[in-house]
Amino acid sequence: LKPFWLKGIFPHHSSNRLASRSLTPAVMGQSECKGCSTSDATTDTVKVNVGVTLLAGEAGAAKTSPKHQAAEEQLQCREEEVKEKQLQKKHEEEEECRRQEAEEQQRLERERAEEQLRLEHVRAAEAQAREEQRLREEAEFAEREAAERVAGAEATRRAEDERKRAAEEQARKEAQEKVDLFLKAKGFKTMSMPRTSCFTASYPLHVAVQENNAGLVSALLLSGADKKVKNSTGKTPLEAAEKLNKKGSHAAVIVALA
Repeated sequence: LKPFWLKGIFPHHSSNRLASRSLTPAVMGQSECKGCSTSDATTDTVKVNVGVTLLAGEAGAAKTSPKHQAAEEQLQCREEEVKEKQLQKKHEEEEECRRQEAEEQQRLERERAEEQLRLEHVRAAEAQAREEQRLREEAEFAEREAAERVAGAEATRRAEDERKRAAEEQARKEAQEKVDLFLKAKGFKTMSMPRTSCFTASYPLHVAVQENNAGLVSALLLSGADKKVKNSTGKTPLEAAEKLNKKGSHAAVIVALA
């Protein structure tokens, strides 16, 4: 039996030749066979692969069926879900990478800040140590200067004392020489022993006052004469000088005795 779609196309008597001939390109939509340019359209026959043609028709029909469309839509949805999951995973990986980079950046900044703070502490400690060293050196220098000044002042004082002592010693020596000459010349044995004559007694200091000799008065006092001693009239050398002082005549003696 011929298939329904071949009925009316080919004559019954040419059914034996259908198996050995092919459909023309215009019928099957195929390209023209090589070497067919001289074929006779009235005598040539075509060869039809009935099974392939039927399967192709059934496949085309199946592709347009609702089930096939649903399957394709479902497949497309799954592909989109897979793509979405891949994009989501890629996005999450990028987010994780950015998060790790941010954490690393924060860690580096924190380490830099800690290092900066440590360096600042070190510099501050070094500056403080230098300042303390400077203050110690200044204090030591000031202490040395003070000690040197004290030592210098002490040396100056000792030198001045020595100069004064030497000057006083020289003055006492000269005064004593002057007093010795005066005592010998006036008949006094010592400065503390009075000279008596006619029921009167006078001391060397009183005689120096009477002679209005201020230098001798000073020499006697420097040699140890007692300026509080009284003569036979009951007067001290100062009282005797004040009695003899006329218009300032014995002023220098009074000053020496004061």
